[in-house]
Amino acid sequence: MLPPSSALLSSSLTEPDQNMVTTMFRRSRRQAMFALALGIVGVGGVLASAASLNIANSTLGAGTTVIASCDTNGVTLDYNNTYVTSAGRYDTTSVVVNGLNNVCNGKRLDLTLKRNTGVVLGSGSILSLSLPIGTTSAMVTLTPAANANLVRGAAVVISG
Repeated sequence: MLPPSSALLSSSLTEPDQNMVTTMFRRSRRQAMFALALGIVGVGGVLASAASLNIANSTLGAGTTVIASCDTNGVTLDYNNTYVTSAGRYDTTSVVVNGLNNVCNGKRLDLTLKRNTGVVLGSGSILSLSLPIGTTSAMVTLTPAANANLVRGAAVVISG
């Protein structure tokens, strides 16, 4: 049976050299484990950027809820993300607001995406909702587009 590779290396080395070789093996193992952990976190972040947020009376999630008199059961949000090659990230360019009531036609819809600190990342408005019969969704284009990795909250206001 062969001795471990570190034993082969250390058999002809002096004690200070053996300590240096042992330290190098430990350091490279820690660096490899750190790189693996960082890769797993990165993949999780990309998958999480496609999540959807439910804003309703009973489940706030990460959102702020404002329920208009025309829509008392809340809405859900679906984010449309686009990869920005120059920035190396995904940006949220628009948000589909689902579960709207047709009674809200003619009212203004404002949507804001925020960081965990409350700083606004992007917002958009529909000045006058116009939902055809049977349609319960409307798309809001964001200006500017929001860095999808930083979005931690959303606010939807239907007024008018």
